[in-house]
Amino acid sequence: MGDQPPGVADVAAPAAPGIGDNGDGPGRLDRVAALCRTANFARRHLEVTVLYQANLTWTSYDVLHLAVMRRPVDTGVIAALAHVSKGSVTRSAAALIKRGLLRRSIPITDRRRSLLAPTTAGWALNQHLRAQLITELNTLLDARVGPDRHDIAVLRRLITSHHR
Repeated sequence: MGDQPPGVADVAAPAAPGIGDNGDGPGRLDRVAALCRTANFARRHLEVTVLYQANLTWTSYDVLHLAVMRRPVDTGVIAALAHVSKGSVTRSAAALIKRGLLRRSIPITDRRRSLLAPTTAGWALNQHLRAQLITELNTLLDARVGPDRHDIAVLRRLITSHHR
């Protein structure tokens, strides 16, 4: 691939000689590591360019978004869907409740559970941020590959090779 910046591995190729197409060994681990780094890069980029202005982290945005999409939703369900601890959900929810973006309720049938639902302001902020995140992600993925965008080139190749 001639359009690839220097120092960027072609993730579609095996990482070491002798690694077969079955994906076993170091090649598979290298591809997963590249995917994780790319996801971290994209998450951090979106936090800095969009969520920072709303005083949110990716986790707090995810809690808000999941509450909007599955209202009302149990905090344990949000933790499982977001792949974060229930404590992280509780801390994020507390901050969002304090800001008037979420409300918490406790079901009468099981007082141990806690349900979250968005307020009107929370729903509106989620819609606004979602549109901004989509726009920024499209800008990021459509950007020309350059030395500072090598992670996106890896992401493109990983997605393309995955869907073949």
